[in-house]
Amino acid sequence: MAVSPRAVLKVVLPLATAVACAVIAFSYVAPGVDFAAMARGVVSPVTWPKTMLLCAATAAALLALVHLLESISLREPRAPGQDEDYHEGRSISAIGLLVAYGIVIPFVGIAWATPIFIAGWLLLGGIRKPLKVGLISILGTIGVLYFFVKLSSMPLDRGKGVFEQATVTLYRLLGIY
Repeated sequence: MAVSPRAVLKVVLPLATAVACAVIAFSYVAPGVDFAAMARGVVSPVTWPKTMLLCAATAAALLALVHLLESISLREPRAPGQDEDYHEGRSISAIGLLVAYGIVIPFVGIAWATPIFIAGWLLLGGIRKPLKVGLISILGTIGVLYFFVKLSSMPLDRGKGVFEQATVTLYRLLGIY
C-alpha cells in the first residue's frame, strides 16, 4: 500500500504542532522570571498558559494518531463534505465570536464578556435550552473568575467605567476580593 504525501502531512503537521506546544510550555513561557516566588501552592501565573499549551499538544498528538490510524486502515477516509457533523457556517461564526470576545474584553471586562461568549458558543454548538445555556454560562464564568483571579492571582481585565465598578462589586459579592 502506497502512502500519499498528503497522508504523511496529515500526520506530521499535527505531530510537529504537538512538539512545538510542549517545547513552548516547558521552555519559553516567561523565561527568566521567578514564578516559583509568586506561586500559591502549585498554582502560579504561568499555570494557565502552560496547561493550555499542554492541552493543545495533547489534542494535536491525538489528531496525528487518528490520521495515522486512518492512513494504515483498510477503510477509505471520508470524502470532503461527507462529514455530517461539520458546519462551515458555524465554524466561521465561532471564529467571529472569539474575535469579538477578544475585542470587547478591554471595554466590558472578563466578568461580563465571558457569560455572553459562553452562551453564544453553546448556541452555536446546538444547545438551545435556555436554563442549560444560562446555568452553564453563569457557573462557567464564576469558575473562570475563581480559577484565574482567586487561585492563580491573575489580574483579569475589569473593563472601563461602570463595567470596572460592576466587576469589583461582583468580585466582592463572590468573595474573590
